[in-house]
Amino acid sequence: MPAAVRTVRFPVALPAGLAEEARAELLARGGEPDGAAFRFGYLLGLELGRLPELPALRRLHRALCDDVVESGYSLSFFKTTAGAAPAVAEGVHFAGFHLDTHPEIRSDDQGVELARLLINLAPTPRAFRYAEIDRFELVHMGVRVPRADYQVVDLPAAVEVRTIEIAPLERGAVHALAFWASVVPHVGSDGPEGHFLASYEVVLPFADGGERLSDPTPSL
Repeated sequence: MPAAVRTVRFPVALPAGLAEEARAELLARGGEPDGAAFRFGYLLGLELGRLPELPALRRLHRALCDDVVESGYSLSFFKTTAGAAPAVAEGVHFAGFHLDTHPEIRSDDQGVELARLLINLAPTPRAFRYAEIDRFELVHMGVRVPRADYQVVDLPAAVEVRTIEIAPLERGAVHALAFWASVVPHVGSDGPEGHFLASYEVVLPFADGGERLSDPTPSL
């Protein structure tokens, strides 16, 4: 299959302190007090009209669009947490493997998949777990994999799971994970410091899309 998961490095000149300011704006959206053991905040791509209320996040989004994100990709989300996330059985903080979907991905397979660029904007690495199997192989093994629904994937016991780290934000560059979010079962893995991520996505023909997420300085 095409390169399904790989890390890449993008040169980008972010103003000093901009990422921290943007993260603070997101955390303030979550509404939890500063001293709370766990805080979170997010902005979905559908909420771009709210960016004027978040000036640091607006500047950060513009810088990433100008210097990192390829034409055709759109914002999926900015999201951040601070502190250790609670254990839950479902929802955005659920620590189980899943496949993503998109309105353009229908139950009748049209040969397109969701390519995602996940950018680490935190000063700490972001761990990411993924299964050494794709949705096509899962179907052959008898695992139900609906195309039109976000779904948690119960991996067969024999499937190998790998962990990869997205390097932290550095001066003059960001690191990202380029992967097929609708093909490879995956889940982020938080440490007690939480995370700060930006995600951009596009629907592409599966055979071609992986080559578009390239960079002269790949991390992997």
